[in-house]
Amino acid sequence: MSRFFVVASVLGACASEAAAPSREQRVITALAEDNYLAGLRDPELVALKLRKMQRGPYEWLRGTAAVYWHDVLDPGGERPTTDFLDVPSSHVLLLGDPHPENIGTFRAADGTMLIDWNDFDAAGYGPYTADLRRLAAAMLVATDNTDLPHFVAAGYVDEIGRLAAGLPPSSLAAPLLDKLVAKATEKGDRGEPLDEIAPIVDGARTLALGDLEPVADDGVIEERHLAVDPETAALLEQAVAAWNHPELGSIALRARRVGAGISSYAALRYDVVLTGATPDPADDRVIEVKETRDGVIVHGIPQYATPEWPSPAARAVDTQRRLQLRRDADALLGSATFGGVSLKIRDRSAYQRGLDASDIADESPDEQRDLAILFGGLLARAHAGALTIDGVRGLGVIAPLLAGREIDFADEIATAATADAEQIVADHAAFADRDLAALVLP
Repeated sequence: MSRFFVVASVLGACASEAAAPSREQRVITALAEDNYLAGLRDPELVALKLRKMQRGPYEWLRGTAAVYWHDVLDPGGERPTTDFLDVPSSHVLLLGDPHPENIGTFRAADGTMLIDWNDFDAAGYGPYTADLRRLAAAMLVATDNTDLPHFVAAGYVDEIGRLAAGLPPSSLAAPLLDKLVAKATEKGDRGEPLDEIAPIVDGARTLALGDLEPVADDGVIEERHLAVDPETAALLEQAVAAWNHPELGSIALRARRVGAGISSYAALRYDVVLTGATPDPADDRVIEVKETRDGVIVHGIPQYATPEWPSPAARAVDTQRRLQLRRDADALLGSATFGGVSLKIRDRSAYQRGLDASDIADESPDEQRDLAILFGGLLARAHAGALTIDGVRGLGVIAPLLAGREIDFADEIATAATADAEQIVADHAAFADRDLAALVLP
């Protein structure tokens, strides 16, 4: 069964080689495998993705989850590793790429605004400690605050203990998060980004094409709408019909969106405007239809004879519902397939708004500490509530392992995550001025 965007063939090859590859070879090989199919289809966009990754260490982290998992799972890796034997602690349902910009707002079906994880493209089963290390390292890379890995781990441990004691999940109250919710609510109530994507002209919506944001100084497309051809338009009709929300009307407009994300920068992504229930454009809606790739097998995790999920997008949808506190955080969440492409469909309104790592970096050390503890707790909540590959709650697997050794565990995670962060920063520095596309693209 598929798990993460780690390269299984690379892991096997590296483990079998007599001489360990250089660090440069390891990074290039992992990135080449991770971007291989997208590079064959759209090398120009993959080249822009690689350039976007090179902007800074945090952008590098966002684009190199495959490198991280390659390092963590390969027994020949040089950095601290965790025991990945076939044990229940490695069967937990993970996000696969938890970092602070994968946290954001949602407006649930009853109108409640909430904070939760928002990216499940890499979700699957694996060792819970590796997910925690990834988050802790990301907080360090985002802020340069060397105390944060420990606070992330401490927040995780405290929340597991709280849940094990039968207490409700901790509150996610913090000034930065309150501001994020307020901004998402304000913009969502105003109908953004629908009126930017398809402004009303002479009483009818007109699709905005071209660059919605200026191209960056480094040549990277930030947000561009491209017209779709008739074949793609027909396939989008089929996908939206299979998504099965007739109450939202039919497709009025559609465009390919280029420029969003980093890891998924080259993925097929469409903004689709629906007519709503009435001819009045005021009740139009916009959804995102986005390609979701399959992961690969994490070595040492037992495999089923048949896949648990029928498609990569179905995996992302199912794991989102299982890992979030509320299954209705996005009432429009769904999946479909067209033209052999697996698509996740979600609400595109501004009620869903992600954190910006630079905002965290601007916070005071005390506020960064509080956020690190909250984010660690948020990850613990996700792991604890979802069923493992063995069909038991993650809490029942994780809590006994942490009981009585909470301080030592937090120290171990902080040490490993600090080494992870140092490697991410070093890798970025080594490739920051290189022609990465020439090294990576097929």
